[in-house]
Amino acid sequence: MTGTNGPLAAGRGRLRHDSRLVEPGDVFVVLDGVAPARAEWIAGALERGAAEVWCDPALPGLGAYAGERRVRPIEGFRERIGDLAAEWYGHPSRDLTVVGVTGTNGKTSTVQLLAQAWHALGARPATVGTLGAAVHGEELTLNGYTTPPVTRVHELLAEFRDRGVTHVAMEVSSHALEERRVDGVEFDAVHFSNLTRDHLDYHGTMEHYAAQKAKIYTLRGKDGGMPLAIANLDDEFVRETWSAIGDDRPRVGLSSRGARGAAIRAERLRFLVEGTRFDLVVEDERAEALTSLIGRFNVDNLLVVVAALRHQGVPLEEIAALLPYLRPPHGRMTRIRPDESLPTVVVDAGHTPDAIRQALAALQEYDFARIIVVYGATGDRDPGKRPEMARIVEDAADVVVITDDDVHHEDGDRIVADLLGAMRHPETATVIRDRTSAVEHALRLAGPEDVVLLAGKGHEPYQIVGDEHVPYSDIDTAQRLLSEMLGASR
Repeated sequence: MTGTNGPLAAGRGRLRHDSRLVEPGDVFVVLDGVAPARAEWIAGALERGAAEVWCDPALPGLGAYAGERRVRPIEGFRERIGDLAAEWYGHPSRDLTVVGVTGTNGKTSTVQLLAQAWHALGARPATVGTLGAAVHGEELTLNGYTTPPVTRVHELLAEFRDRGVTHVAMEVSSHALEERRVDGVEFDAVHFSNLTRDHLDYHGTMEHYAAQKAKIYTLRGKDGGMPLAIANLDDEFVRETWSAIGDDRPRVGLSSRGARGAAIRAERLRFLVEGTRFDLVVEDERAEALTSLIGRFNVDNLLVVVAALRHQGVPLEEIAALLPYLRPPHGRMTRIRPDESLPTVVVDAGHTPDAIRQALAALQEYDFARIIVVYGATGDRDPGKRPEMARIVEDAADVVVITDDDVHHEDGDRIVADLLGAMRHPETATVIRDRTSAVEHALRLAGPEDVVLLAGKGHEPYQIVGDEHVPYSDIDTAQRLLSEMLGASR
């Protein structure tokens, strides 16, 4: 198989990981996904005109297709498919600057901030992640994955390359690292932000989850080398993992808390009404920096941007000058306050204990009279993190409102009971399961000196109830209610 710089334009079919999407001339690649790969998918792909089917020789039931010439078992399938996909699409990552970001929290914000910074410097960036995939400035297209399957990853990179994209920032999830979804991609830099409890419904144990995240430092670089290894040295696991890779490859440590060995640092942080000021230090250079982003963890995300830009040779003063213009991604510590007579609302997607802890710690740095929190927990997902979330909120918030997040197929009352059961004083919490009503209750309680944190939904425009996606947005709801409150006061 010989790659080209424009496989689709040249009339070549796509690599498809979903047999239902196969069109005549496509190659169906039988990958594990939400469900283990099944040989019966092959029949549908062939009926739809697949030119070939690539699969593991050990695929159960494959014997039924022993006489079918279009079915091609590939030895070492799991290990080879990334390289085969890269070759099929003409090794697109070689023509792009690609930065991969992993970590329990911060991936989305970091990727979006990187794209903004590259755009400000005249590049044509694109992003792949939780919010979807797109050339920067265009509407994001949801993939249904943080990191898509490996065939789709290389197809996206090829599409970006063929549209003149120069830089790509990509979220690399633990699922992606375990399932080898970025195999064959040649990265310029990779970053590991932090490790806290999440996705144990998939990974089973923290040890297994941690081991998958650590694979970020095994990803391939350009020209057979290794990518720059960036690390948040304020996280103990990340620091130990990064230290273990040794000095025989390019690497750089980051810190906003004075960690030893960090070449890029944020010092003297000052949390002010107009934003956060800090001294940006890169080895022996120092510059004054300002950001409108909320919280220390967003300063940590900005340090990744600094590391990537310095790796490209951008001068420190130029980097510091663009930081004030970077904005949070939609639904990531998004501040809403249309008038000074109203409370401040902050909408955040954080749904893990550490994400909520960081959001609340960020708000505590500011001089709000009260912190009011509206939150819930996701159904059909790791229930073990609910008690920790409940205790974090109870300890940090002045007012707690418990509501629905995405209940999926779980009993919402059971989720609420899990959260209340972990609180020392559950009688102090208000339970309003209808999320719109819960947000309205919180805003009516709040004064102009208070902040209301709407945690868990972020940018999402729906709630998942059973198999149904019910239209709902924390951002739209808050904006509408605040507008009504403002109108009523005049």
